[in-house]
Amino acid sequence: MESQHRRPPKHWFSRLRLTLRERIDRRIWSVLGGRVVGFQVYTKEFPHYRFVDLYNAAVEFCKGRGDVVIIRSEHSQEDLNSILNAECPNWTSRDVRNSRLLSWPNSYDRELPLPADCFWVCRAGSPGARDQVIVRLRFESYRGQSVLEVASPTGQVAEQGSEWIVRQSIEASIFRNKVIELAYESGTKDEYGDVERPGQLRVLFKAIDPVSDDDIIIASEVREILWRNVIDLHLRRDLLKAHHVPVRRGILLYGPPGTGKTFACRYLCGKLPQTTRIIVTGTALLQVNSIFSLARMLQPSLVILEDVDLVFSSREVNLYSSVLGDLLDQMDGLRPYEDIGFVLTTNAIDRMEAAIKDRPGRISQCVHFGAPEPELRRRYLLRYLQRYQMGKLDLDMLVHDSKGATQAFLKEWVHRSVQFALERLEESQPDIELLNEDFRRAMSEMRKFSQGETGRIIGFHTSD
Repeated sequence: MESQHRRPPKHWFSRLRLTLRERIDRRIWSVLGGRVVGFQVYTKEFPHYRFVDLYNAAVEFCKGRGDVVIIRSEHSQEDLNSILNAECPNWTSRDVRNSRLLSWPNSYDRELPLPADCFWVCRAGSPGARDQVIVRLRFESYRGQSVLEVASPTGQVAEQGSEWIVRQSIEASIFRNKVIELAYESGTKDEYGDVERPGQLRVLFKAIDPVSDDDIIIASEVREILWRNVIDLHLRRDLLKAHHVPVRRGILLYGPPGTGKTFACRYLCGKLPQTTRIIVTGTALLQVNSIFSLARMLQPSLVILEDVDLVFSSREVNLYSSVLGDLLDQMDGLRPYEDIGFVLTTNAIDRMEAAIKDRPGRISQCVHFGAPEPELRRRYLLRYLQRYQMGKLDLDMLVHDSKGATQAFLKEWVHRSVQFALERLEESQPDIELLNEDFRRAMSEMRKFSQGETGRIIGFHTSD
């Protein structure tokens, strides 16, 4: 009788492959020359935006430790201490599998793909040697945390290695001396109300058009105040410190919308290339402690808080009184030697909390930005008209007719006048010749339905 061969069970080959797959703990043991026993692990957690800096610092740390094996394998459910010193639990797997690649901003126009979980195994001559070190950096998506773990047979070696990586990540940060913007990303919940992703503060590179001395059109006394209270403090910080002048100082820019406060902030950013410039707007203003923590880490730094009356208004009507208290505490907690300046802007200074704007040491100078005087209006118009033919324009008349107009209104006025000019010209005509009538029509249309007090809405801050 012929022998009958039993067919292998279904998925037999796939199961065989699983049993042959190498585990992460055994891979580490093989690199170190034997089973890991008694390794002590030092762990630190950081905000998610520190991941790229920590990764670069870990690479630098391991470069100086000789023979290093890199393992990119994802094990989000276990920390390094469990992987090295505990049996594998039933609810997870230690099979080595390729880690996901996450894209991280590396500048305002570039991203860097990095593994979500990476091990650097620095082996030495003999198993268990004091200079054996394991570095692991992983990103926890659920909590939005960057987790650094350093292990060594000696706890002191692990701790010192962790401190070196953290210090290097700060000194060589990709955000240092850049213009960055903070934005708050709200968390999400599932249909049962459980948190799927927590809210987090995002740190984004911000590209700003440079504003030169010729581009900034402000009163000379305002320019001088900005220079002395912001720019000079950073450019001559060492000399000022030597003469016991505190280099931390805050100023408040206030005035109606469209009067150039944001433009002035761009000018300040362009004047301080060796300073980290941190711009904060919207709901990110609520993250006061994180803002000042980042400013301290990346100092010398300049913190620009825009439209602060939305959050830091008078405490009698403030829904965010606890956040207001955080801001006051952080301002008072800055030491004289800390290279941190801050600029606040508001459209409504009367709504601002008095403890911020009226106490020296928190705000050193309030600077008013109003509708420009005739000479400044002339300079604004010349700047916006420089690319057009203006031989038939009566500039004196335009300056007179624009009394009370903000900078933003003047810019829009020129653009609207160009539109009217294009309507009466043929498409084939290469050059645009502007007429006074174009500006009269533009002014009439722009102020239509917006006379008197309602004119403030579109940037006219004077009554008829």
